[in-house]
Amino acid sequence: MMKKTLVATAAILSLGSAFAQSNVTLYGVIDTAFQSQNNQNGGGSLTQINSGAISGSRFGFKGTEDLGGGNNALFQLEGGFNPANGASGQGGLMFGRQAFMGLSGSWGKFTVGRQYDQMFEHLGNFDPLWGISNATNTGFYLAYDGAKTTAFDGGGNIRINSSARYGFAAGGFSGAVMYGTGGIAGASSAGSYKGLNASYAAGSLNVGAAWQSKNLETSATSTNGTQSNTEVGANYGFGPARVFFNYQTTKASASTGTSKVTTLGLNYDITPTVGLLAAYYNDKIAGNGLSAKRNTLGLGVTYSLSKRTMVYGYLDTTKADAGYAASPAGLGVNASGAANTSQNTYMLGLRHAF
Repeated sequence: MMKKTLVATAAILSLGSAFAQSNVTLYGVIDTAFQSQNNQNGGGSLTQINSGAISGSRFGFKGTEDLGGGNNALFQLEGGFNPANGASGQGGLMFGRQAFMGLSGSWGKFTVGRQYDQMFEHLGNFDPLWGISNATNTGFYLAYDGAKTTAFDGGGNIRINSSARYGFAAGGFSGAVMYGTGGIAGASSAGSYKGLNASYAAGSLNVGAAWQSKNLETSATSTNGTQSNTEVGANYGFGPARVFFNYQTTKASASTGTSKVTTLGLNYDITPTVGLLAAYYNDKIAGNGLSAKRNTLGLGVTYSLSKRTMVYGYLDTTKADAGYAASPAGLGVNASGAANTSQNTYMLGLRHAF
């Protein structure tokens, strides 16, 4: 009897040791804001409570397992939602923000699944607002990959399905390469993706660059071509401040159009609990019979109530010339039916992370 008890105890202890080498974390963000924007389509104003400006509301699970020898298995599942009405984000997908698994070690990290593209990763370091200071008629978008590109191809998605990514970091260098298969029967390259980014940090200075190409074909017979993005950026910190610069170009093979966006930004810690952020975007589009520009200034103030909870205020103002306003990337029409040349957005929000 004693022998059986010792064997059972050893088995339980062994099982507990295996569990101790694994961990799973539940996490999330709830960001809700009172929003107001003028010059909507038809010239009216829109006031609503919606998901906020600092970060998209989300919930997720992530975990790792120690495989020994410095290697780990990992996964992450993350879904978005609108806390104002409980609706799922990303078209109703359960884990529409991220869904991937992989392996990591001293050799780097390899992951497969639904993942952010390389331009989005780049913007995380070189745009203080990640491009969200520009507003569409219904929400907010990323400067490099949303309505900014609709003059050429109808926009894009910052997440790549059926993708494989390899990333590596050593010293001050970090980089990644990524490939998405597309997965369209009878057209091996249709819907596919290729991208890479690299950055180097030396003291307070960080510099980086990224490139990606998205195949926009939807079948073996479509003629949408490809869209390519290139970005170079830098940021520099001194005292309580960090300044940002980024330059991005967008080209589509099926048209003569190009988009060039220059970004200047600032993060400044006024006090340990009060922060200021600002970003200026100069967007120029040319080709397809267009020669137009628009300028956007976004400003935000954050106040941390705790490590997990903050309140914030945000505003942006956009001015476009007549050519840009009337383009597919424009601001809609005013009450008289003419293209809008200006738009302002105001937000007051509350963000909590768990």
